[in-house]
Amino acid sequence: MSLDNVLVEGLNKGKIGDACAAISTLAWTNGLTAEPEPIDTFVDAANRLSGADAELDHHEKLLVALGRHGILSDEESMALHAAYLAQQRG
Repeated sequence: MSLDNVLVEGLNKGKIGDACAAISTLAWTNGLTAEPEPIDTFVDAANRLSGADAELDHHEKLLVALGRHGILSDEESMALHAAYLAQQRG
């Protein structure tokens, strides 16, 4: 079983552990970075125009990349993001 499968299986079972490490490891093993993609210029402009001026941090940008490239399903991404935000709050 690949590392990706182990991490995603843990997500599906609600066993996330260190969300920062899971996000970074999934991105690293799949060769993904938090570098902006061409669509991000449009998305940033749309967010500003809508008044939703939210700035994503490094790990949240990695989560977006993992979703865009089909590494995580929407449900897995949301679960991992929720765990990440909970860990950030302490």
